[in-house]
This record gives sequence, structure tokens and C-alpha cells, in this order.
Amino acid sequence: MITISQFEEKYTQDVIDIVLHFQNDGTRPLVSVDDQIDLLDIVGEYINKGGNFWIAKYSETLIGTIGIMPYSSEIAVLKRFFVYEKFQGEPNHVGQKLYNVLLDFVKEKGYKTILLDTPYNTTRAHKFYNKAGFIKINEADLPIKFSHPYKECDFFLLEL
Repeated sequence: MITISQFEEKYTQDVIDIVLHFQNDGTRPLVSVDDQIDLLDIVGEYINKGGNFWIAKYSETLIGTIGIMPYSSEIAVLKRFFVYEKFQGEPNHVGQKLYNVLLDFVKEKGYKTILLDTPYNTTRAHKFYNKAGFIKINEADLPIKFSHPYKECDFFLLEL
């Protein structure tokens, strides 16, 4: 059975593992946890700052993640959206389920703008974001600056 719940610290290493699995897939420069220290303190960097972080599990095994990091009362950044390949798309729709939980949360909190970055070569992710209503924008047009692990990436914006 697949469940979605708020992050628990006992899953920190599992979150790091899924993030690095996708980021270091051989199609772009390697990154490490040192390049993205929010992974070491998810409660402090996401939840305690007014955002949130969710995990999808199959039984007790972590299979997906998604987070929202607030930058102001109206702007937040979608981060760490990953689902292991076996659980993507039909019949599980784990990514869509994670995204729906995040979307309900941001609407409840009153965020007006959601931003995200994704490597330029992640066409499946780009398709998902476009279908969800995000528009691709230039980094120079972002309303805020936020950290991202790759120099070469695409940025997306969603106005709620």
C-alpha cells in the first residue's frame, strides 16, 4: 500500500538516497549533500520555516519526496520532487499524489507564486510541470533568488 505523510527524521538518509539517485544519473555534473545542505535538516529548513516536506512510502520503504520552502508570505519554492522509476505514472501516480498534497498545502497557506528549478535535460519533469500550469521563465525574471544545485537548469513559475 502506498501512503503519503509528512517527513519524519528517520527517513533522512532515504531522502538523501533518492535525491542523489536522480541528480547523479550520469547526465550532468555530480552533486553531493554538501551542495544542498537543506537535506541534512529537512525539519528545520522546510517545516519549521512554514513550509513542509512529504514522503511517499510503499509499506515502510520511501519511494517519493516533495517539499515546499517558503521565501515570503506569497512566494514558495517547490523542491526535492522525486519518485523512483517503478512508481512513476500508471498505475500508481505517486508523483501526482505528492503534487496534489503540496498544492493543497500552498493554497491553504495563501502562497500566490510557486517557483522551481529542474535540470535542463529532464524532459519528463518539464512535461509534468507544463501540464500542471507552470510556465518556463528565465532565471533573470525570477521574483527571488534561491539556491539550486546546477548552473545549467530551467526555471518554472506557477501563479495561483
